[in-house]
Formats: sequence, structure tokens, C-alpha cells
Amino acid sequence: MINKDSLISIGYISRPHSYKGEVQLRLERKIVSLKRDDFVFIELDGQYIPFRVDNLKGKPDEPVIKFRFVDTYEYAQEISGSELFTDQEVLPLESELTFIGFELIDKKLGTIGKVLDVQEMPQQLMLTVEYNGEEKYIPLVEDFIDYISEENKEIWLQLPEGLLDL
Repeated sequence: MINKDSLISIGYISRPHSYKGEVQLRLERKIVSLKRDDFVFIELDGQYIPFRVDNLKGKPDEPVIKFRFVDTYEYAQEISGSELFTDQEVLPLESELTFIGFELIDKKLGTIGKVLDVQEMPQQLMLTVEYNGEEKYIPLVEDFIDYISEENKEIWLQLPEGLLDL
């Protein structure tokens, strides 16, 4: 059984595309380019089920995909709206999303928590971290970063006073 902690959401299945079981995806992250024979995971009844990509066409951020064993409009309709995941291990090394799981450490506050997600905003990247039981967003900007240790999976920061109180 696949562990949710090893998966990252990349989008969702927006709608059926044809009577042959093709579906249209809405990719919210451009972190992996899907190709034939790749596996993606769909959450169905609390389980993360692998689906193999048999064929894909269309726009990179809204591709039309044919999954193996999804061969009817009804089944495509049934999985529509489902969130789509990929394994974090397939992320390219240059992807900013490799920061997921890194420990955030502030110079004054100490350990803040592990990075849960990275979101690409127009101005900068935002790190999502759980701090004192709440999800907090921290801008990943050069002014805040002391250094990043890929070996220890740590990001050392100097956050402005009160940023985590927002």
C-alpha cells in the first residue's frame, strides 16, 4: 500500500473527454512532464491507486489522458473530480518541490517544522509548514534565507518578527 506522505498532488481529473474512457486533467503544478507508461495515483475510497498512462495529447497543463483499464465513459465519469498524485521520488532534482520534507529553522525561534508543500505564486515561492498546530505560509525569498543544507534537509532562515503570527 502506498503511503500518502510519499505522494504530492499535481492536479485533478476535470472531466471525461470521450466515450473511450479518456479524461481531461487540470495540472496545477508544472513539476513533472507526464509521458506514456508513467504512473500517477488517484485517491479512491481512501486508497491511492496507481494508474498507468497509455496515451496523452493536448496542452501541457490540461492534457487529455488515456489510462490503462479506464475504457468507458462511465468509469471516466466516476473518477472525474479525483485528485491526482505523483511519487515525490520522480521529482526532478532542479524542482523547487524537492524542499518538501526539509526542516525549517529560524535563527531566533529555532525549529519551525517540516515543509509540507511548496506553492508557486506570481511573486515568489511559498512554503507551507505546520507551526503550533496551524498551517503557515512562508515566502521563500533570498532576504529570509541564511543557507540551505540539502545534505541535512534543512533551510535556515531569519524571518521578520511576527510573520508566523499572521
